[in-house]
Amino acid sequence: MSETGEGVQGRPIRNVTLRVSQIFSACTFCKARKIKCNGATPACGGCVKFGRQATCSLSTESPNRGRDYPTYLRQKIEAAQQRLSQLNARQNNLTSPSDTERSNRNESAETHQRSIIDSLIADIGALPIIACSYPSAAEGPTLSSLVLATASTNQLSSALRLTQASDVAPCLPKESTALSLAKHYFDQVYPRIPFFSIQGFWVQFEHVFSGVDPPRERGQDGPPQDPASVLTPSQDDLDRSSISHGYSYFTVLLVLAISASSLSRSADSVISTQAQRLFRTALTFRESAILPNTIIGVQSILFLIQFATLNPSLLDAWYLIGVGMRMCVDLGLHQDPQPLDSVATSLLETRRRLWWSMYSFDRSMSLGCGRPTEISDSAINVSLPTFRIETAATAVEVHGYLQRYRALQIQSEIYNRLNKSPGSGTGDARSIHEQISKKLGDWKDSSSQLPNKTLIESEWLMGRMLLLRPCRLLPQRTHDELGELWQAAVGFIAIYRRLVESNSIFYVQIACEKIYWTSLMAFYSYWHLRTSTATDTNAMRRLDVWMVVKDVMFILRALSERWDQGKLLCGRFDDVSTRVLEVSEKDMGDGIAVVLPVELQNLEQYTSLTVVWASGDKVDQSMHITAILATALMAASNVAAGINCKGSVLCGQGTEPLSNLINYAGGLNDDRWYQNGQHIVCGGSLCAFLQSTGGLPGRDIKRLLGELRNHGCKYCGSVPVFFPDDNNDGDHGILTVNYVSNPNCQGVC
Repeated sequence: MSETGEGVQGRPIRNVTLRVSQIFSACTFCKARKIKCNGATPACGGCVKFGRQATCSLSTESPNRGRDYPTYLRQKIEAAQQRLSQLNARQNNLTSPSDTERSNRNESAETHQRSIIDSLIADIGALPIIACSYPSAAEGPTLSSLVLATASTNQLSSALRLTQASDVAPCLPKESTALSLAKHYFDQVYPRIPFFSIQGFWVQFEHVFSGVDPPRERGQDGPPQDPASVLTPSQDDLDRSSISHGYSYFTVLLVLAISASSLSRSADSVISTQAQRLFRTALTFRESAILPNTIIGVQSILFLIQFATLNPSLLDAWYLIGVGMRMCVDLGLHQDPQPLDSVATSLLETRRRLWWSMYSFDRSMSLGCGRPTEISDSAINVSLPTFRIETAATAVEVHGYLQRYRALQIQSEIYNRLNKSPGSGTGDARSIHEQISKKLGDWKDSSSQLPNKTLIESEWLMGRMLLLRPCRLLPQRTHDELGELWQAAVGFIAIYRRLVESNSIFYVQIACEKIYWTSLMAFYSYWHLRTSTATDTNAMRRLDVWMVVKDVMFILRALSERWDQGKLLCGRFDDVSTRVLEVSEKDMGDGIAVVLPVELQNLEQYTSLTVVWASGDKVDQSMHITAILATALMAASNVAAGINCKGSVLCGQGTEPLSNLINYAGGLNDDRWYQNGQHIVCGGSLCAFLQSTGGLPGRDIKRLLGELRNHGCKYCGSVPVFFPDDNNDGDHGILTVNYVSNPNCQGVC
């Protein structure tokens, strides 16, 4: 306590060695042997003890150094300590030798005692704080349980509790049936995401169907074997390792489940039921597969993502992709190890296949839903896989694999670069547009000889729509660009119509989101072209838009048979298309400008709202949607007279009634002035706010809310600000009560 006084000014109170406890900070040597790593540099204590100082992965020259936050903090602290030492040395030069000697004597007696205490504290801090980080953990939730509980529906969660409570014997199909399903997987599914060894799978397949007793869930097993022996096992590896044994069952059963799901057209079909049975059986071996901080775990997550994309009503692929990308980054898969010859060629190939497969899922989901990507392209430094090891793929097939990855890279670049606001250091917008447009064109030219024309054309059209859509960098598009956007959207929808008819859609959720987004692009371009083209061309486009509506509705209805939330997209599209067509018909020759439907406004900021629509008034706060949902209360023309009780589709679903808002409004300050969009008073998820006004005082807000109630509005509604003297919404604005995603308050705001 005495050290807190004036006598210690100018020097640190204590010099305690900082030890950050996180398993990601351990060096490769210590992590593989499950020994504590103190994370010291240039070589940790474990490597020094065993004479491996030169090869410690935590050395300062290692490229993986600093990839996690604790290591970054350690480096900052070390740099600060060096600067502090330099300052202290400079001060010591100005201090007399006698003062320095006396100070050293006073501190020396305390150093030993403090070092003991500090060492004890550091040892306690170095204990694992996450039990599931270690495969030997027998208590508490494991990574597999946490991941599946987060991503699964209530139906699957109950199945997970069942498999935890008792041992479930695998319900394997006949070997001949399993063989047919496996071959179908490698013919139809594997070429899209070729992330594992085919030869290794057949070894696992033979092991599973050899009659060997299935392994029990992991709990008493030893540590996992090295990645090579698990990912591409031999029979000897399977005999030695219960982890490999259980992982073989998990892999084979999931491949069969994915294959069976790809043959189904409905979630209620017989074959879909069989696929779900195989999937649930595979989950009994999840503890041998979904392992934290391992390449094995990454590959297992990829299998789950594949199943989730085909069965989105059981698993949400969005959460699984997030977990998978985080695991990849923590393992450093987004960076090639340096030097390359420090890693076995087979393991390097495996790392690259896993990374680019996870990248493909992340980009496909993010671009289709308008969501941020999990990692920036600038942080990725890993080459594409060669597919020359343990694969029978031809040169043309390998080129097709690589072109798929390159297409997603280009689409990701387009998506991110055009999403930046003008003037944010992005450079000339048109030159950027031309540059990435040329890159996309070069990609198509280099893909012209590939046999899978449908896949190439769909990726090309997706890239074109990303290029031509309204975006933050180029919010206004030229007439020619709108025409090209229309053609790209129509072509993309036609391709997906054919894929659905042939039951060749393997990513149901992503396909639904992409088609809904594409339909908005088609409506947007049609809307603007309709007002700027001749009458004959306009009539032709009106016929074309009817065909677009027909095709999109067919696709969404078919896919919603396999995804419950797809029915929401189908309903929203039906509503949007009806309003677009109605307004288009009413606007023939009347010369009156029509307000753009709300779904087509601010398309440069588009984000999928499927989760919000599905949750009703339980809004997903992680989406951070601050805009008011469905505020377009006006009719087809630009004038909507009188009071109405219209609101978004979410109004009245468990929210407080309008009468409660009026009671809250009694506390408004009569003289306070409120502006457009400002939440005035909120109850539950309903808020009152002004639109298209010059602002109003609190006394007028109270009066207008009373008018809404007097005219029978129970939840949502709008009223002209000068009602009843001026009953025209379009002239002076309205007061609106509507559902909002994030109310700023409860009561008076």
